Amino acid sequence: MPVFSYEGFDQKGRRVSGKIDAENDAAARIIIKSKGIFIKRIFSLESHSRFGRQKIRKDEFALSVRELATLLNSGLTLDESISGIIGQTGQGNLKDVYSDIQKQIREGKSFSKAASQYPDLFSDISLSMIRSGEASGTLGLVLEHIATFMEESIRFRSRISSIMTYPVMMAVVGFLVLIFIFTFVTPTITRIFSEISLKLPFPTLVLIKVSSFIKQYIIAILILTGIVIYLATRYFSSEKGRARISTIRKKIPYLGEIFFKSEIANFTGTLGILLQGGVEILTSFSIAREVLSSPDLKQQIDKAKDLISHGHSVSSALRRTTTFPYTAIQLISAGERSGTMSKMLMRVSSNFREEVSRRATRFVTILEPIMILFMAVVVGFVVIGIMLPIFQISQSIR
Repeated sequence: MPVFSYEGFDQKGRRVSGKIDAENDAAARIIIKSKGIFIKRIFSLESHSRFGRQKIRKDEFALSVRELATLLNSGLTLDESISGIIGQTGQGNLKDVYSDIQKQIREGKSFSKAASQYPDLFSDISLSMIRSGEASGTLGLVLEHIATFMEESIRFRSRISSIMTYPVMMAVVGFLVLIFIFTFVTPTITRIFSEISLKLPFPTLVLIKVSSFIKQYIIAILILTGIVIYLATRYFSSEKGRARISTIRKKIPYLGEIFFKSEIANFTGTLGILLQGGVEILTSFSIAREVLSSPDLKQQIDKAKDLISHGHSVSSALRRTTTFPYTAIQLISAGERSGTMSKMLMRVSSNFREEVSRRATRFVTILEPIMILFMAVVVGFVVIGIMLPIFQISQSIR
């Protein structure tokens, strides 16, 4: 009997996960729901382990979804379209995934049901849109929207990563250089001073103590650093830790606004693509809520969803219950009046992503000279600590 792994929330809102034996995906969902668990993610360990060894690149997968949409929109059947994707995809994990999906479809499963076996590729957002597309007969159009959304998300992450690459690399190289200076260079030079019966200046004494400590306990320092990083990662991946880091983010000058606007961009973009795919508004809010990392913003969205269920418009609900920026709510309101809310949500997302990129670039521009100045101060202190005794020795010789 197949084994299914699941993640979700219990009735108290706590995150839960586990594994169960069930005949199929539908039976597994019934068993899990009977325990009072809201399912966020479920997949078969058999299919997941079969194709999970080699990770599929997101840009490669997004391209395959766009090509599948093009084939469907050209009038081919779903089976013919998937055959086309399999035929033009080289040997590898992606081809195996589409082959397995096609096999399941030929056995009578829907595309959404077959795709749900691969949660790392087809997110809850994508699956909801695919189900909507299957019901309305617009699967090709929906897949095109999904591909566009994935491509835009990849471009945004790539842009942010490229912006942050230089300062991160600079910090790592700087740290390694300092370790090298204090463990190899400084002890060799300061050993001469410690053997001389000369009253050493304060910077030199500090330098000797620091370099001696680092050289003696370098292994313990590295191990302790690794343990701290591991524990911090564990803590901040928990519900309590995420809430804490969200609170900390808000208080960081300038960076807090970048994180907040990034959240708004992710939420509005997800909501817009879901509505474009024909997903019902309340369902779209529930799914889009999961892309948020801020517990406060999630609570605000829940309140807005409650108002919408009682007849309020989206813009009115967001204005009353959230800290959404004024411009975002105005654009959403304009979209409601013109019947183009999904497009307006996508525009809000695009605008905020552009702003996040600009602010991140500006932050890095400010951060770079600060990091250089810090390195200059440390290296300058080392140079002063070494040079002062040399000057003293030269003076005594004269």
